[in-house]
Amino acid sequence: MGWHLVTIFIVLILLRVPIAIALSAAAAGAAFLTGSIPVEVVFHRITGGLSGYVLLAIPFFILAGNLMNNCGITNKIFTFANKLVGYIPGGLAHANVVASIIFSGMSGSAVADAGGLGLVEMKAMNDEGYEPEFGAAVTAASATIGPIIPPSVPMVVYGVMAEVSIGALFLGGFLPGLFMGLVMMIIIYYQAIKNNYPRIEKFDFGELWDAFKDAFLPLLTPVIIIGGIMSGIVTPTEAAVVATIYALFLGTVVYRRLGFKDVFKIIYESMETTATVTFIIAGAASFAWLIAIEGIPAQLAMTVGGISDKWMFLLIFNIFFLILGTFMETLSIEVIMVPVLVPIMKVLGLDPVHMGVVLVLNLMIGLITPPVGMSLFITSKVGGVKLESLYKAVLPFLLPLIAVLFIITFFSDIVTWLPSIFLG
Repeated sequence: MGWHLVTIFIVLILLRVPIAIALSAAAAGAAFLTGSIPVEVVFHRITGGLSGYVLLAIPFFILAGNLMNNCGITNKIFTFANKLVGYIPGGLAHANVVASIIFSGMSGSAVADAGGLGLVEMKAMNDEGYEPEFGAAVTAASATIGPIIPPSVPMVVYGVMAEVSIGALFLGGFLPGLFMGLVMMIIIYYQAIKNNYPRIEKFDFGELWDAFKDAFLPLLTPVIIIGGIMSGIVTPTEAAVVATIYALFLGTVVYRRLGFKDVFKIIYESMETTATVTFIIAGAASFAWLIAIEGIPAQLAMTVGGISDKWMFLLIFNIFFLILGTFMETLSIEVIMVPVLVPIMKVLGLDPVHMGVVLVLNLMIGLITPPVGMSLFITSKVGGVKLESLYKAVLPFLLPLIAVLFIITFFSDIVTWLPSIFLG
């Protein structure tokens, strides 16, 4: 049945069938053609793929991010970031990265960052005389930090599929996310010196303090989410609910930017996004289940078990997912591949938290890599930049991000240090 499953899936993808439908149809089609499993069981697995309690975090993190994007918080965050680092050559580009780091602690989605905060960032950079292609490239690249620094929707999905502590995954992504931001800022500094990009004339602590006070309440959001999880007061799912309530409070009571109609519209848009994400998870769950009952993960584990050098496996792992991430959607890859990978990790003695962060970073790099590059499509549309020009402009950021990927792959303590301290 394995060949039927893969063949049907490939044919549907070549016919440009949406990924969620292709996954579900391939599973149902393979079951029907072989007759070895009732089709009804496949449909049961499709619905069962959404039964995990932790998956409730996804719609709430999506809603929290959309509320933040629509109540003026993004402007306050970007202004604060600009006052903090705007005096460095290429000031607004650095502010772009810092703002993405801060916003990543609220939304957990690269797409939300690129489409919401990215609009503010690119407009500001264009007004200051930066090339539109450079502004869009910085925005797309910095948006990849979103799912690495907690909270993170892809890490929630990985945690569910691999049965790993989501709190540990969140903590594990914190240092790599900061490392990514630092590397991007080094690249920006070099390009700013080379192209004489503008900056704030001097650092002004008074202006920074005013911007901090204005952005104080939004800046508390990451503290509430991460602090609540680390302290054990809330689970990741409960933290998502708390973040949503807090964002709603800021938008409707504190800043009064959201009325009933606005909130209803945001909820509706969040439902649409959630439906898309969960449809993919459901379809991929049935697909992955059929792969599992065919014994493919166990066969791969036995095969890989013959590789005595785990470093070689990690190298192959990164190359494989870097390539796969350029063609397939992030959550689909996770739901299909994680059940296959877990037995292999156990055979090789690899830390599932470490591998989860490495996997997510691989897939985030795929968001700014042609031909799919979802973040590239969004920033191209929002910034009014030709996609071909954006491909070229984003290349200087791709290689450093890949370097960060390999560093955290082969120096696992960068990922596991914080979880070991706070969670034991």
